[in-house]
Amino acid sequence: MMGFFLTQINDLKVKEEKIYGNSKEKVDKVLKSFKIIDRNFGIILSGQKGIGKSLFAKILAEAALKEGYPVLTVGVYIPGINEFLSSIDQEIVVIFDEFEKNFAPGNKDDNHDPQQDMLTLFDGLDGGKKLFVITCNRVGDLNEYLKNRPGRFHYHFSLGNPTSEEITEYMVDKLDQAYYDQIDKIIGFSKTVDITYDYLRAIAFELNQGYTFEEALQDLNITRVNDIAFDIVVTLNNGEVYYAYGQYLDLYDKNIKYIRAYKRNEKSISFFFSPKDVELVNGNLILTKNKVDIDIDEDEFWDLEENERKEAIAKAKELKIEIVTFNKIEKQWVQRYSV
Repeated sequence: MMGFFLTQINDLKVKEEKIYGNSKEKVDKVLKSFKIIDRNFGIILSGQKGIGKSLFAKILAEAALKEGYPVLTVGVYIPGINEFLSSIDQEIVVIFDEFEKNFAPGNKDDNHDPQQDMLTLFDGLDGGKKLFVITCNRVGDLNEYLKNRPGRFHYHFSLGNPTSEEITEYMVDKLDQAYYDQIDKIIGFSKTVDITYDYLRAIAFELNQGYTFEEALQDLNITRVNDIAFDIVVTLNNGEVYYAYGQYLDLYDKNIKYIRAYKRNEKSISFFFSPKDVELVNGNLILTKNKVDIDIDEDEFWDLEENERKEAIAKAKELKIEIVTFNKIEKQWVQRYSV
């Protein structure tokens, strides 16, 4: 009943023997910037669950403690928390985990937007200097005044899926050598889902017990039916190439999918296929020519004279798709392509 207080915790230590990716370099960059700036400083860590946001925060916390900065973690919104944190006049690091969920509007009081309430704290109008770290799974749920505002949050590190090279490095470290021949299968699988280090850790655990990769996927708590974003390249039998950017697909969907692809300064084409027919061949996701068709829209030729129109339509109907390739992209780039 006395108001806010602090409780000591000891779970901010990094337990992993090896850190994969460039998290350590990013942490060094953050602390270097915080040391020389004369006001509050903030960073956003975004990405899907299991991608390494909490690990990044722990690496940062551990490094900050070594530099002499106290580290506070805030896991829930309570009215007045912003004033309490503002009253601390030390240089500190404050970590808000899953900020968009724990500080969502309506959590405590439908008349308040917790994220809005925190803006004054982040702005540092009290004249203090604090390093604020927020992790979030869904950037879209962040207050609009937090995004694209480097004055409040200088860095936004969007943690993506492990690359093929990072997957190989991780699996070489974690797998018994007898199961190295499964690594290519794991890399291939990563092209069909948004794979995380949580996935990789679980897969390595199963393989080291002698189970096949197929058996591991069948039993693990991994959702394979997923809407993944792809850049699609369509190559026709006449050598022309068309592109469709940022397309969401469920590769286990049996229904027919229609997509329009474009070629710069030329007419578009539409094609249709069943996503389940997409194959993984030599590490690439492809559709072979016998599993995809062009959809000719005769209205596309409305601006031609009658004879020219008939000739153009007949010529278009002779076109066939030779191959379609799918390149998985990070979801944060989809909006850029749709602008």
